[in-house]
Amino acid sequence: YSVIKEHLVVKKGLAGVSEIFKTTYRYGYWGRPDDLYRPLTLIFFAIQWDIWPDNPFPPHLFNVLLYSLLCVVIFLFLKRIFAGYSIWLPLISTLLFAAHPLHTEVVANIKSLDEILCMLFLISTAWFVLNFAEKKDVKSMLVALILYFLAFLSKESAILFLAVFPLLLYFFTKTETRRIIIISLLMLIPAVIFLVIRKNVVGSISGDVNVNVVDNLLSAAGSTGERTATAVKIMGIYLLKQIFPHPLVSDYSFNQIPIVSWSNIGALISLLFHLFIGVFALVNLKKKTVLSFAILFYFVTISLYSNIFFQIGSSFGERFLFVPILGFVIAAAWLMIRFLSPDSMSSEKKPNSMLIWVVGIILVLFSIKTFFRNSEWRSNEILYEADVKKSPNSAHMRYYYGLSLMKEKAINEKGDVIKPAYLDSAIVQFQIAANIYPYYADAYDQLGLAWFRKKDFDKSIFYYEKALALNPAKPITYSNMGSIYFQAGKYDKALDIYRKAVELNPLFADGWLNLGSTYGTVGKYPESIAAFKKCLELAPQSALAHYYLGLSYNSAGDFVNGEIYLKKAAAMDPQFMPKDK
Repeated sequence: YSVIKEHLVVKKGLAGVSEIFKTTYRYGYWGRPDDLYRPLTLIFFAIQWDIWPDNPFPPHLFNVLLYSLLCVVIFLFLKRIFAGYSIWLPLISTLLFAAHPLHTEVVANIKSLDEILCMLFLISTAWFVLNFAEKKDVKSMLVALILYFLAFLSKESAILFLAVFPLLLYFFTKTETRRIIIISLLMLIPAVIFLVIRKNVVGSISGDVNVNVVDNLLSAAGSTGERTATAVKIMGIYLLKQIFPHPLVSDYSFNQIPIVSWSNIGALISLLFHLFIGVFALVNLKKKTVLSFAILFYFVTISLYSNIFFQIGSSFGERFLFVPILGFVIAAAWLMIRFLSPDSMSSEKKPNSMLIWVVGIILVLFSIKTFFRNSEWRSNEILYEADVKKSPNSAHMRYYYGLSLMKEKAINEKGDVIKPAYLDSAIVQFQIAANIYPYYADAYDQLGLAWFRKKDFDKSIFYYEKALALNPAKPITYSNMGSIYFQAGKYDKALDIYRKAVELNPLFADGWLNLGSTYGTVGKYPESIAAFKKCLELAPQSALAHYYLGLSYNSAGDFVNGEIYLKKAAAMDPQFMPKDK
């Protein structure tokens, strides 16, 4: 919703491309800058919306096709860097990557196009970096610089490959150290250009360093020791998920994974194992072994998401393993060949039956898991209903499940018995979310909306005020409160609140619609007309805004414009047809 369906800039289609480059990732949803800048991903969404508005099938198909292309590119790339080995190493690595159930979230979630695009550009960049190192082809470097810049425009995590490029050159080419340094410095060019652009758009390079507890549970740590111990334990969970991808969950936020200290056995085992493989990789660095490269690649690409060095906006996510898992599958493929069919490591002859059986069984199990997990991604309601059972202590998960019950079930339900039942179920989920994290403003906000829909306005106001006490800068909360005062006939109070809503978010189309309706109700037609026009600038396909604007013009005595907009409303939605026609 926040980057496609309710993103006003994306919904402009191709007409919004220039604005996408000038604004942050969720500006079109929040109406204010955020910490992310991914214009290329948003441009793809805008193009898709322009061609197939509000149709999820083509974007889903696009993700699948792009993922398939990525797997082909990965195979060709691995085949190139493992030229001294048999075809089985790159083939098994790619098959494990392609079939791994952890990728279900990235491929099934339209929003995760940023992950696929970024990795596709990164692997392609690496190909041309190797070209330049081996052939000294200037054109290859130019292509590499362009592709790397496109990777940055897809997702900021592309910066991690600044450490991957020298690793590739060291392990898989005969390039001397001095030239590796020069090439690595050249790759800084797109990074610097991107960071300069990002700073101008976002306002800073790093973004907001204050991370909410409900987004990143590590913010709840009472000390540096607790924070690092929990982060290292999470690294262990990441590793286990790659080996045994069950259960798969879309959210693990506060308080599903508890804060731990260094006395926790899970944190200690994770620390010792990661130290062991890290030391192993460094000890074998001069030998340039595949296993050393795989381990170092994994460490580099997961470092940003580890939360060990600094905190990011989330504590855990299966999608964060999308790139790092390539290091894992390379290591897994190498180990399986080494111990099950060592003769197949450098020979093209068919592997022995043990290796074929083991790889085959893994691929079948991975495919079965992916199939069933993919079925859970059919809709938000199905996904969150399944995941809330697997992540019951996540405040976010409870909130999302409640939202799906209210937004996708209760609103669409017409039955006098079933609709309140869905609202009651949603209220239970929002209340659990607030109990898990008592400072969860969004949960109180949705409790206010749920009670409003149940016509209990006193409870609704109570929860809205609680939400605003925690987050006084949320325009939709003000707008929803305004609706209560409007229904109570307190129009002056409603006007004050609606004005506050659009002041906080000038892109809030519904806020302008509500403001215009209230102005019209109290007879302030010039103000009403101005508000409805602003709404139509943001939501030009709103039949309701056209209709209300037409009524306002008529009430102001401008029957010519009134008829124009009423006819437009009727053409958009038959319910606005004149009753005598």
